[in-house]
Amino acid sequence: MVGLVIASHSRALAEAIVDLVRQIAPVGTGIAIAAGVGEDRREFGTDALEICDAIQSVYSSDGVVVLMDLGSAVLSADMALELLPVHMRTNVRLCAGPLIEGAIAAAVQAGLGKAMDTVCDEAQEALKPKTQHLSASAPADAGHDADAPWAQDTAPADLPLDPSVHRAIITLINPHGLHARPAAHFVQTAANFDARVTVRKLGSPGDPVSGKSLNKLATLGATERDQIEILAEGPQAAQAVDALRHLVESGFGEREPQPAAPVDQPPARLWADSHSQGTRIAATPVSEGIGIGPLYFLRAQTAAANISDDTIIDTGAEWQRLSRAIDATRRAIQQRRQQVEINLGAAQAAIFDAHALILQDEALLDRARQLVEGDHHNAMKAWHLATDEIAGAYRRLPDGYMQQRAHDVMDVAGQVLDTLGQETTQASHAAGDRLPGPVILVGRDFTPTQIAQLELDKVLGIITTAGSANSHAAILTRALGIPGVAGAGAGVEAIPEGTLLAVDGFDGCVWVSPTSQTLQELAARRTAWLHRQQQLRQSSHTLTVTRDGHRIEVAANLGGLVDAPAAIKNGAEAIGVLRTEFLYLTRKTPPSEDEQVAPLRQVAEQMNGRPVIVRTLDVGGDKAIPYLPLPPEANPFLGVRAIRLSLQQPELFLTQIRAILRAGAGYDVRLLLPMVTLVEEIEQARHLIDRAHESLSSAGIAHRWPMPVGIMVETPAAALHARVLAQRVDFFSIGTNDLTQYTLAAERGNPSLVQYGDALHPVILRLIHEVVTAAHDHGKWAGVCGEVASDPLAVPILAGLDIDELSLNAAAIPQVKAVIRALELPPAQRLARAALQASTANEVRQMARAFAAPHDPSTAGTLAPD
Repeated sequence: MVGLVIASHSRALAEAIVDLVRQIAPVGTGIAIAAGVGEDRREFGTDALEICDAIQSVYSSDGVVVLMDLGSAVLSADMALELLPVHMRTNVRLCAGPLIEGAIAAAVQAGLGKAMDTVCDEAQEALKPKTQHLSASAPADAGHDADAPWAQDTAPADLPLDPSVHRAIITLINPHGLHARPAAHFVQTAANFDARVTVRKLGSPGDPVSGKSLNKLATLGATERDQIEILAEGPQAAQAVDALRHLVESGFGEREPQPAAPVDQPPARLWADSHSQGTRIAATPVSEGIGIGPLYFLRAQTAAANISDDTIIDTGAEWQRLSRAIDATRRAIQQRRQQVEINLGAAQAAIFDAHALILQDEALLDRARQLVEGDHHNAMKAWHLATDEIAGAYRRLPDGYMQQRAHDVMDVAGQVLDTLGQETTQASHAAGDRLPGPVILVGRDFTPTQIAQLELDKVLGIITTAGSANSHAAILTRALGIPGVAGAGAGVEAIPEGTLLAVDGFDGCVWVSPTSQTLQELAARRTAWLHRQQQLRQSSHTLTVTRDGHRIEVAANLGGLVDAPAAIKNGAEAIGVLRTEFLYLTRKTPPSEDEQVAPLRQVAEQMNGRPVIVRTLDVGGDKAIPYLPLPPEANPFLGVRAIRLSLQQPELFLTQIRAILRAGAGYDVRLLLPMVTLVEEIEQARHLIDRAHESLSSAGIAHRWPMPVGIMVETPAAALHARVLAQRVDFFSIGTNDLTQYTLAAERGNPSLVQYGDALHPVILRLIHEVVTAAHDHGKWAGVCGEVASDPLAVPILAGLDIDELSLNAAAIPQVKAVIRALELPPAQRLARAALQASTANEVRQMARAFAAPHDPSTAGTLAPD
């Protein structure tokens, strides 16, 4: 028997339909509902995952017919189809029939054992009896079907109005008139009535626009004290006009008194009007330091430069692809709105209602669909063109405040493009743009490429609203010594650009429009921090030895040529990891052998005889480079990345190995293979390294040989197999970031899983101990190159585990050296043994705090006596 699924925005409606259908359908008819959103499913909305589950709950070989109400329910059903197992997809029909009548007709046919297509066809014909009956008995102008003028969100300007049209002329009293949030309230109110609603700005040329289109309404340019005319016709026209009049005359519920700001008033003032001065936001500490300056939003390079002009043959499939991206973005916006309301209240969260309505705007969606189905543009091109037209309309408005609404449109546009695969974020400036002056940068999250393109002398601090302390952007932020925090929450996105912010990278705090007292306190802490950093740098240029003479090498992690001077300045004794992929992130073609030799040799020359450990290409997961497009994977962190990719593309690998060998001629350059898990990977890599050596020797090209070869220990398998792997390599470098991620099964960039990302968890410490012991038993050395190496609390524990080397961001080297020099090894070993027996990461950190002095920027690194 064919199963039925009712997909509706309303849970109550769906349940009522099922009750009605069960009074008619035979017993045993399989019916499931997918309706509503929220914890109890009582909020209006649809969820693709719930629709997918509902389909599977009534699935059989006879198939399933899905009936939907409207709008996003259709988009959600489309997405649900994609989420189904492949063998089910062709046996499911998304039915265009009316929801209530169609459900009844479909249930009757399904109960009779009819085929799926017959069930769907019958549902689609379900309105015919009603239409025929009413057409025969009603006056010609009395039809109230879906094609009536008032049922349309848009209509031609010359469409004659019904004689019973209702009209109201109202003066806008709220600041900035029909900007995003009031326009959203207007659209939501108009949508509640069975009436065609149009609006025009009096005294302005142009036709009336639909009162149910957010973008059309907002681009009227109607501001405070302008008069608008509301026209409505249809069965509920009078009620619609009354409700809209009340909404407008109440000032859309905005705070009062709230006088209009002068045109030249900075947006910071507008935000401050509804927030007390000195609002404090808690975040995750990323990079120590204090930064104070104006807010500046940053995003990646605009998508327009990278969107292809490829045309599409299968326009239906391409429109479905765009529809799925829009639906996914809408759900992300809903989640962001909930977070903002919790943190900042409903008033600030309302801006995200406007964002969601942009994605439901029929004028925008119709234009995008026309560009796909009529002009055969690909989804990204069509969406970019359609949203750019809307944004252009905002930019042409005379009111400066309304011009800023173009950023809202491009924000939402960028999110959809991101879902479609384009690297963008929500804010209004590109990574390649010149900064206007010293600023605090804000964005949802940043990529390594964006960080690498910054004008560092103008960056006072970095705030990400998402992200975590272990993302690669956070790693680079620390490497550059920029004060920063992560996970500040989507509420920061509602703060106007130019607002004064203060960032505390020690404690993970952000102050919005800080008070004069707060500014004085932060300025004093900043001065003390800078003085302490200068003292540490002055003492960091000698080898690192504990008080009782135990040697621990402190090296730097490098992301490119520009990082080498900072490493030397801060006292790096070696380069523990030179990330070769960061050297070439902005290229569109793979670098040649010669192009790789030059920068690698330059780093070796700058280090002046100190060891330089060069890691081979490590891409995949959260790191991608333009010249090496990778196929999509369900879980890229567990897919083809790092050494796996190199071994699958041996020519690419051989080119890099030859370059590293050549750069090492006359220098202490060593080779590091990332994410090695199997013995076979080492053997295959060794074979290719030998081939590179042989080819260079045959050509008479100078190179270093033999070259020490080590591996990154980043998986539990490699750590547990270290005794076997140690027989085949010269050293180990333990990448605690990935080791923690893979051991605790928590993606390190997910801000909701921060508690799973602590490398001081006893399980991680036991794996480190296993690797170090295996290395020493075979006469090899082992280092740690993850973020934990720069954590002053962790350093005594790592020293007590007999780590030989710590490799960290250059900015943290002076402090880590100071910690090591204050240590004696036996107390550190006792601390490490106790940590190995602990139950939780928090317990380990409590031990470390008891061992060390209180964590304070001015005294960090000073240890209490054992």
